[in-house]
Amino acid sequence: FLIAYARKHKGQAFSAEHVTLAAQEKGIAPDDLRAWGAVFTQAARDGHIRRSEVLFARAMGNGSLSPGWVSA
Repeated sequence: FLIAYARKHKGQAFSAEHVTLAAQEKGIAPDDLRAWGAVFTQAARDGHIRRSEVLFARAMGNGSLSPGWVSA
């Protein structure tokens, strides 16, 4: 799901929360949303995504800023 999402939004920065919430809407969600961390890490290692310079306010992180991702 993450790789397809990144390809669909090629050239646009997105937050991890955007992906996880979109996946939930499609019925794709682990019991613990923190499990997505490993998915993002592996996708980055495999060269599908990379960190962007755009910061996003985290809705699930008390509004703290976090760098987004972009399709590599």
